Amino acid sequence: MHGRLGGACTYLQRQVGKGQNMTGKDLVIAWLNDAHAMEKALVQVLEHRVKDAEGYPATQAIDQQHLDETKRHVEQVKGCIEQLGGNVSTVKSVLGTMFGAVQAPMTGLARDEIVKNALMDYAAEHFEVASYQALVVAATNIGETEIATTCEQIMREDQAMADRIEQNLPSIVTERMRELASQPV
Repeated sequence: MHGRLGGACTYLQRQVGKGQNMTGKDLVIAWLNDAHAMEKALVQVLEHRVKDAEGYPATQAIDQQHLDETKRHVEQVKGCIEQLGGNVSTVKSVLGTMFGAVQAPMTGLARDEIVKNALMDYAAEHFEVASYQALVVAATNIGETEIATTCEQIMREDQAMADRIEQNLPSIVTERMRELASQPV
C-alpha cells in the first residue's frame, strides 16, 4: 500500500511541476480529468443514495435519474479527454473512487440521513455546474467547440438536477418531520 501511495505522491508532484509549462489544451485535459474523477466518485455516492431513499419514492426516483445521468456523464467526459488526445488519469480516478467510497456512507449514522443526503447532493450539483461552466469557457478559448458543447449539455443537466433536488427538499423535510412527530417521546 505504501508503495502505491508513494507512487501517487511522486506522480502528483510531477504534475504540479508541469503546471509551469502547461498549454491551454493541457489545462482543459487536466480539468476534464478532475470532472471525470468527480463524476466517478458521484456514481458510488448515488448508488448508496438510491438505497437510502427506500420509503421515499419521489426522492428515490430523483436519485436513480441522477445516477443514470452521472454514469452517462462519466462516459461523455472520458470521450472529451480522448478527443483531445489525452488519457483518463488513473491517479485522479482512483482518488475519486476512494473519495466516493468514503463519502457514500457518511450520513448513514445521522437520524436525518435523507435530509442530509439531499443537502449534500444539492451542493454537489452546484459545484458541478461551476466546474462545467469553467470547462465550457476554457474549451471555447482553445477552439474546442464540440467539447464546449458537451460540457454545456452536462452543465444544463446538472443545473436541472439541482433544481429538482431543490423542489423536492420541502417534501423530504416535511416527511421526516412527520416521522418524528409520530414517534413516541
